[in-house]
Amino acid sequence: MTKCTLLLIVISSFQVFSKGYGQDKININLHNVSIKKALAEVEKASSYRFVYNDDALNSKLIGKIDLSNATIVEVMDMLLSQTDLTYKLNGNNLVIITDKKQQTAAISISGVVSDAKGPLPGVSVKLKGTQVGVLTDGNGKYLINVPDNNATLVFSSVGYVSTEIVVGDRKSINVTLKESATDLSEVVVTGYGQSVAKRDLTGAISTVTAKQIEERHPINLIDALQSQASGVLVINDSGEPGATGSIQIRGGSTFSSAGNSPLFVIDGILSQSADNVNPNDIQSIEVLKDAASAAIYGSQAANGVILITTKRGKPGKPLINAQYARIFGVMAHKLEQPNSRDLRIERNLYNGASPDKPTTTNDSLNVVFNSDNDNQDVITQTAKRDILDFGVSGGEKSVQYYSSIRYINDLGLIVNSYAKTLQARFNLDYQVSPRFKYSNRLSFGYNTNNNINEGNTINQAFQRPSNLALYYPDGTLTGYISGRRNQLSVALLEINQTNTYTGDLFNQIDYTITKDLRLTNNFDFGLSTPHNVFFDPKLLSSASPLVNSGRESFAVNTNWAYQGFLNWAKTFGNHSITAVAGVSAEKTQNNNFKIAGSNSANETIYTSNVYGTIDQTNTGTDAGSTSRESLYARATYNYKSRYMFNVVYRKDGSSRFGKDNKYGDFYGSSAAWRFTDEPFMGWAKKFLNDAKLRVNYGEVGNDRIPSNSNLLIYTFGSSFYNAVNGVVLSNQFGNSQLKWESNIQKGIGLDLQFFNSRLNVTADYYQKTTKNLLYQRNIPVETGFTNVYVNVGDVTNKGFELSINATPLALKNFNWNIGANLTIERNRIKSLYNHQPFLATSGGATYLVQEGGKIGDFYGYKGLGVYQYDASNAYDGNWNRLTPVGVSADGKTAQNYTLNGQTYSGTVHHMYAGGALLLGGDMIFDNVKKDSVIDANDRQVLGNAQPSFYASIINTINYKQFTLSFTLNTTWGGQIYDSPRQTLDNLATSGIVADNNTTYNSWKKQGDITDIPYMGRKNSTANFPGTQTRFLENSSFIRLSYAKLTYNLPANLASRYKLKNIGAYVYGANLLTWTNYTWYDPEFSSSSALTPGNDNGRYPRRREVGFGINVNF
Repeated sequence: MTKCTLLLIVISSFQVFSKGYGQDKININLHNVSIKKALAEVEKASSYRFVYNDDALNSKLIGKIDLSNATIVEVMDMLLSQTDLTYKLNGNNLVIITDKKQQTAAISISGVVSDAKGPLPGVSVKLKGTQVGVLTDGNGKYLINVPDNNATLVFSSVGYVSTEIVVGDRKSINVTLKESATDLSEVVVTGYGQSVAKRDLTGAISTVTAKQIEERHPINLIDALQSQASGVLVINDSGEPGATGSIQIRGGSTFSSAGNSPLFVIDGILSQSADNVNPNDIQSIEVLKDAASAAIYGSQAANGVILITTKRGKPGKPLINAQYARIFGVMAHKLEQPNSRDLRIERNLYNGASPDKPTTTNDSLNVVFNSDNDNQDVITQTAKRDILDFGVSGGEKSVQYYSSIRYINDLGLIVNSYAKTLQARFNLDYQVSPRFKYSNRLSFGYNTNNNINEGNTINQAFQRPSNLALYYPDGTLTGYISGRRNQLSVALLEINQTNTYTGDLFNQIDYTITKDLRLTNNFDFGLSTPHNVFFDPKLLSSASPLVNSGRESFAVNTNWAYQGFLNWAKTFGNHSITAVAGVSAEKTQNNNFKIAGSNSANETIYTSNVYGTIDQTNTGTDAGSTSRESLYARATYNYKSRYMFNVVYRKDGSSRFGKDNKYGDFYGSSAAWRFTDEPFMGWAKKFLNDAKLRVNYGEVGNDRIPSNSNLLIYTFGSSFYNAVNGVVLSNQFGNSQLKWESNIQKGIGLDLQFFNSRLNVTADYYQKTTKNLLYQRNIPVETGFTNVYVNVGDVTNKGFELSINATPLALKNFNWNIGANLTIERNRIKSLYNHQPFLATSGGATYLVQEGGKIGDFYGYKGLGVYQYDASNAYDGNWNRLTPVGVSADGKTAQNYTLNGQTYSGTVHHMYAGGALLLGGDMIFDNVKKDSVIDANDRQVLGNAQPSFYASIINTINYKQFTLSFTLNTTWGGQIYDSPRQTLDNLATSGIVADNNTTYNSWKKQGDITDIPYMGRKNSTANFPGTQTRFLENSSFIRLSYAKLTYNLPANLASRYKLKNIGAYVYGANLLTWTNYTWYDPEFSSSSALTPGNDNGRYPRRREVGFGINVNF
């Protein structure tokens, strides 16, 4: 069905294409109609378009015209023969009609349009009441003809207040446009060639403009979008070179991490990532948050859609832009670590001795026991980032182009960590004729980076005793000592380099069939070729004898997509209707190769042919492909911008599901009511400029699971019998009954504007339910498999979003704007497969997934403190803890016990764990089961990783040529599991050193009051049973995340040096953070949707400061 539709659209596009380029021969037969009506009929019968003054044509009638196979000249001569009108044939099939009387009186008006920073290109200059208009060139200049001195010119541009000026007796008019805090006429892209005025939106859509992006110094989309929109949680992993982060819209809605990521649509190209987009190339970002807005994208829109429109050239002289920035970074939060004295005390406690008891490790003359290495300092450095941008844009009326190139050289905090990135883009728009337009988008990327293993480097810096040598006496690096890696050796000698080339080619043709109907066909092809080389020299080996090892892998990933759709728009008086309908098809193909080996003959050559031994189990190839086909439609109705309605339907087919469940239906609808336009709201006009109520309802889907999850897969090369390669079934069981995950969402919103748009408020409340959750479940190994993808249950999310934009001060030379947003989200697991709860783990954290629970529930043992004495392990028959009175000097016995202040005379019971009686210094855990043993039955929900709310405040202050912008953001509530600190306190491994808090504040003798257990018992089951509240911390923080101060040279001074604009700025990121979290940073992305909030020991976050210069020619 879809293939036939695609063929028809392609054929029709070539038909209309040929029509637009043929020599038009016009057949027309009209009687007693207006000139205006006659021109409309000519437009239908040909490729010509007409420009005229409505008033000049309204009273003109023709008697009769009957022409066959006529040229445009013959038709126009006949039409205008008995009128005072004349015409001129312009390029691109444009016919300009003017009044002969007014021709001689035409006046030429010229000038320059600017804003506070300098000339503005691309500003619309129109003669009011007509279709006559021009655009300013690259220097902000314009030239337009007007009929007389009473003419009015209208100057307008997105983001600026429209200005009307009566010509009068002037021949030159220069205009300075003022920026608009909120322009309701601003156009918002809604996808598939459609856009709508901001005032007419019916859905929950947030917009981020190029101006907002420029007020920061963004390295990637994460920087550009963070804190800019309510309901959009952007987590910035800005420490590691080349790292980006994660984006989640309106909370987690599925159990798979991929399904919780939004869909990115870049100039119409659907993508799972926007990491390769240069923020400087972005003209606008639209975030489709509600299902009614996103349903047009169907199966990939379960967690929202982010539409990115890149910049285009503007008519006029070429505009050349060059930028350079140099940024320095330091570790934002350096952690305390034990020195040699701390280590000696820790070792005494570990061995069961008191801190001051002399042992061999207290020998003050022993160099080994007293040497100190600051393991953090030796492995870290000042980070440096150089960013160079260069772009050229321009064009003429029919052809516009935009090109850019960016280079980033990023040296990280950890030595030998780096990333080098090259991004290039070329956008072309060619208006071949009034009916035919060709567009091209070409992008290219290259990235090379050395991936640092945080576990073996920065985390090892804390686990490794500070007195262990980093270098041998001859100056060479050490390897393993006392079972601990040398983190500096790992950072300097381990090779883990990835080179990736990416490219994307997008072509689109638009053909205007009639003035109301437009056909669009586009095709996109993308390519990615990551290549990774890993090598560990012998020095880093823990084997005996030492052995080097390595591996190499590369992939060729391709994707193509076709879209064909029709757009129709019609206005009937006060009624406006738009519609789009189309089809699409796409396919992704991944091909991977890997080879691994050991005993390399040379440790400076990393190619696979130098391996002495090939690791057959890690050598081989694999491939996978997925495809989709879709049809979709959307229609909108607008009456006077007072009542607005929108309906959407999409049908998607996916290869990821079995033959009975391949297709899914998705839909949405929304409506808006501008109640300030009602007569009964007249009383509020003095302070309330605009008020609109919105409602929406829709369903979107998710199919983001691995390809072939519905099939049984055979694998080769992973199993051998007597060194003979075998064929076996993969560990994953194929589930042919898999079906679509669906997300149903409903919401209500309110948009308010007060005091001439000085105060703008947007509020939204939503509920969304995800059904048939897709999830990889473990299954008993006795089945011959380990896991299977299933539809596991339902999850609900509720949320409230509030955005406020205000301009407290707007003076001649001073402007202050504040933007703030607040988001509150709550989720609940409604149902699970067979109503069975299950556990998820990450690092040291365990999570309980159960009906009625929340995603991110930590599950483990609740600590209540430490037994003060041996005699403190005492309970009554109901397992209420007793208080000992008259404890003996050795702490083992008590004269009596009390319960709630009253003397207890009953039987005293004792608690056990790991088969042993608990003593003074052992952990007290909440006895959930109320028995004599602390075991797995006493685990409970300890807290949740999800924040109570997140919010931000963005300030932008303009004073003459200075602009200051800074952002404060917060995530409040929620908890983090500190797995690195848990690892340090895991005293089962003698080579790991506990942190100083544990060393100095742990229980040491009978009578001590603390919440840290006795170190001398190591990590006995009593003290270290698993996930526990000791390592659960508050994740709340407030951060000064961005600040930028810019100075732009006045335009008149810049022009002396043949410059359009020149500016310089200083920049800072992650400047201040207020938090109680004790490890590096409380903000980080999670690798799994079911295990948020587990800190595995991430790459340290940077505090950055830098400077830059921006020059426009």
